[in-house]
Amino acid sequence: MNLKPISIPGFFVLSLALSIFSCDRDAGSSYFRDADFNGQWQFHMGDISDPTRAGEDESEWIPVHLPHDWSIIDYELQDSLHEGPFFRDLPGGADVGYLRDGTAWYRKEFITPENSVGKQIVLNFDGVQAQMELWVNGKLIGEHVYGYTPFVFDISSALHEPGEINVIAVKTINQGENSRWFAGAGIYRLVTLSLLQPVAVVPWGVYVTTPEVSTDRANINIEIELSNKKESEVEVSGEILISSPGNKQIKLKSPVVKVGANSLATLTVSGTIEEPALWKINEPYLYTAEVVLYADGEEVDSYHSTFGIRSIAYSVEDGFLLNGEELLMKGACMHHDNGLLGAAAFSDAEFRRVKRMKEYGYNAIRTSHNPPSESFLNACDELGVVVIDESFDQWEEAKRPNDYSNYFKEWHIRDVQAMVYRDRNHPSVIMWSFGNEVKERADPDGIEIGKTLANAIKEVDDTRPVTQAVCLFWDNPGKDWDYSEGAFSMLDIGGYNYQYMEYETDHVKFPERMMYGSETFPKFSWENWEMVKRHSYVFGDFVWTGMDYIGESGIGHNTVFDEQSRQQISFLKPWPWYVSWCGDVDILGNKKPQSLYRDVLWGESKLEIMAVRPVPEGKSLWISYWGWHDELNSWNWDGYEGVPIKVKVYSSYPEVKLELNGEVIGTAQIDSTDKYTAEFEFPYVPGELKASGMSDGREQESVVLHTTGSASQLELDAEKMVISSDENSLAFINVRSADQKGMVVLTDNSELSVKVSGPAMLQAAGNASPEHQGSFTDDTFSLFRGKGLVIVRSTGELGTITVEVESKGLEPASVVLEAN
Repeated sequence: MNLKPISIPGFFVLSLALSIFSCDRDAGSSYFRDADFNGQWQFHMGDISDPTRAGEDESEWIPVHLPHDWSIIDYELQDSLHEGPFFRDLPGGADVGYLRDGTAWYRKEFITPENSVGKQIVLNFDGVQAQMELWVNGKLIGEHVYGYTPFVFDISSALHEPGEINVIAVKTINQGENSRWFAGAGIYRLVTLSLLQPVAVVPWGVYVTTPEVSTDRANINIEIELSNKKESEVEVSGEILISSPGNKQIKLKSPVVKVGANSLATLTVSGTIEEPALWKINEPYLYTAEVVLYADGEEVDSYHSTFGIRSIAYSVEDGFLLNGEELLMKGACMHHDNGLLGAAAFSDAEFRRVKRMKEYGYNAIRTSHNPPSESFLNACDELGVVVIDESFDQWEEAKRPNDYSNYFKEWHIRDVQAMVYRDRNHPSVIMWSFGNEVKERADPDGIEIGKTLANAIKEVDDTRPVTQAVCLFWDNPGKDWDYSEGAFSMLDIGGYNYQYMEYETDHVKFPERMMYGSETFPKFSWENWEMVKRHSYVFGDFVWTGMDYIGESGIGHNTVFDEQSRQQISFLKPWPWYVSWCGDVDILGNKKPQSLYRDVLWGESKLEIMAVRPVPEGKSLWISYWGWHDELNSWNWDGYEGVPIKVKVYSSYPEVKLELNGEVIGTAQIDSTDKYTAEFEFPYVPGELKASGMSDGREQESVVLHTTGSASQLELDAEKMVISSDENSLAFINVRSADQKGMVVLTDNSELSVKVSGPAMLQAAGNASPEHQGSFTDDTFSLFRGKGLVIVRSTGELGTITVEVESKGLEPASVVLEAN
């Protein structure tokens, strides 16, 4: 099949749907851009012979609203092998969390607009997983093969006459064994539709750069790439309205340019912004550029883009500079899924993930190992988080039988440039990465591929450095670290996966090389952060991972073993494990113990306390490289009365004191050489455990753990009380089990039921356990360590929403929200 999405730069045109959607201009206008095209779709699980016929029997189709991930839909058959959406015998199941693969279709009807004659009707997909075909009225428009890159199709040629009904159908294919982690399936990102004049801006065709930036002024340069689809020459010009965060405005105009028939052209406009509001980590000010395009004196297009004014620079002497100030990157590698929502890229869910990470002290994210949704980058722009935007996990050499390596030769330039075109106006993006641990990275062929990718990126954007993540040759033990030199040769900045011990040696060999920990082990977080603090040429530490994700099941597990069971320890965990369990943060967005330790390293906190689960006598504990000690900030250890328990106090105070029920257990001197950790061991007795941070012999602050009573009540905490009456609007409601004093009971794993009434529906409910989720969408679920999460979705109407949660033996709870 040779049909492809429109090349970049290219041009797209679309059509008006039966559904009502918002756009910048009314439906009677001569053009509109990026109208919401996510409503009133229908979905069919499994293949079907001809889903594009108008009047097709829809009895086996269900209504859906995008984004939609069909890999988390429950199997119709539920038996010993199928539970919810999980298939325990799925080939490669541990890689993808045992979630389903296969083929499925989407379809939607829409009416050709009356004013569309001679214009372009274009669909813009932000991502479809994994392979897809687009059909319109029975005609194959094209295909796309990489589930993470955006693409556009001009569907004008396949449409019926104005006023007639068209049928669009999208075939989505997840072949299985195509990823090392859970990828999802279906139209899992947003879709927009545009009706465009023959002369218009090409997809992602407005490019804003700020080549010179200071606190006094910023020089701004805007390139407008446009296409003339007419059979005659036109005179084109552009006007740009720049609006500041305080709504100060400046207007810029381009010269008039003659553009030949069926040709591309670029308008360039420059200007100066006095006293700019710079985009910073803690003050992420954003500007907007409104571009209006004219052809032969008539307005033919408008294009909106958000951007930030900031500068980046880097050197081994000064480190990585944002607006001239050194930035130490407190980084997290993050996969793309949204936990209980699967891969569906709801804007609210993407924003919540970034917001949680920023609140927890992270200021940088590496989008491992693929481009994220645009919603995710919008959140990073708005919240002030810098991003390493990554493209590929493999090149021509496969990591899994059906992965992207099968398509790389034909598609890699198109896909890496689509990433850059879409994302280059995002101020949060500070680096482009074109590979992660690719097998051929340092081989002669791989070096040539790397050069090609680097050049392809810089053709589109030369304002940011390029990088890739390089690891040991664990898949080829005959090659040592020195062989990696070729992989670094085409990079502006070197990404080191798990190789902090090579920084200082490599600096001697390559004194001009900038470095960062592109992936690091959680249990070596002190060592990695020390390197960042110590050396200006090492500017960041990106832990694997910031947040738990579906797939690579149990890669962060720890296992109790004896001599007989030692050989049974595995890299991944078998069913029913489905979550990685290596994140600093769990899939609900709550901190895990390693995140609290990191708080002390980063100065977010000065004192934390943990109790370590005792290992049975005669047994040992194996901790994965990506794992963490089996510890909790809890003093509930029923059944361990009188058994010695280790307690860790993480602190940046010079001295800590530990007390149990008012009696001093001990004190300890502590500093960085102790990795900010003091350990105590004593028999477990229920009650109050108190750790105090001491300075000059005086208590500065304290942290207390209590043995809680039995669970007696449920508590609900809605993260927002008002949601939009928009079918993509979500509300996240945290569920906790508490004793009579209101303390969370971490030992409670009660089963709950949830009921939603009013203009909303239950989208997902569950817990953070790495094992055995069951269904994501059922109205019953269990707590894990006393916590759970309910996610409700607006049905599009105004009104009052009530969410009620109950469990046998516990006082129920409810919360009331408003949709407006």
